[in-house]
Amino acid sequence: MNIVLLKNRSDDFPIIVQQKQILKYAHHHDLKINTTEIENSDPTLELEERKEFKGFLRSLSKHDHIIIFDLFTFSKNVEELVKIFECLLTRSISVHIADVNVCIHVDTKPLVLLDLLVKQRELNKKLDKEKAQGRPKGRMSKSKFDTYRPQIIEFLESHTSISEIAKILHVSRTSLKDYVNSRGLKELVKAKITLLQSSQKQPLTLTKSQATKECSLIKQPIDQTEGLHHEL
Repeated sequence: MNIVLLKNRSDDFPIIVQQKQILKYAHHHDLKINTTEIENSDPTLELEERKEFKGFLRSLSKHDHIIIFDLFTFSKNVEELVKIFECLLTRSISVHIADVNVCIHVDTKPLVLLDLLVKQRELNKKLDKEKAQGRPKGRMSKSKFDTYRPQIIEFLESHTSISEIAKILHVSRTSLKDYVNSRGLKELVKAKITLLQSSQKQPLTLTKSQATKECSLIKQPIDQTEGLHHEL
């Protein structure tokens, strides 16, 4: 299964930029995209606090391929990135990083991954310095609509209007419209459609033989409230 993981973010790499680079990478390496996921949690948090992302990790099967734009999609923190890669590589899950045209898999030389992590650490230092000098990147504030976000995306995918969505959710149309625009949800939905339009839809079903090995990060039983559902 080839899974694209997009990160809804507010820096210089919005969804449309991620989409174009990932499509370019997938085409170059002849990778057919089977499904697309969206990662919404704060990348500065520790993994133990990111229930949605942990649910995504649990949903993966052995030998899956994850395609991301850059390491920031997983986490900003290098120590957390180490945890994530350990969890994925112990289950033979490959990670394709489109921005640097690199694939990290179980047979990758350690120095390749180490180089990426060192560069991420240097980037973090640069961003922290800019922040200290009064030039921080924007960051999304929490919204009461965050709990409705998966539903809103599903409605947008089915071409439901903002007015209809507001009626269904019993919320203000103006406030909902502002939320959709500020989060770039329409652009996100368009990106998902574009990424999947040339790929054959495949059902996500795990057989007993496909069950993944557990790592320390996901050893707890799956909580249905934590998982991302695959958007096919």
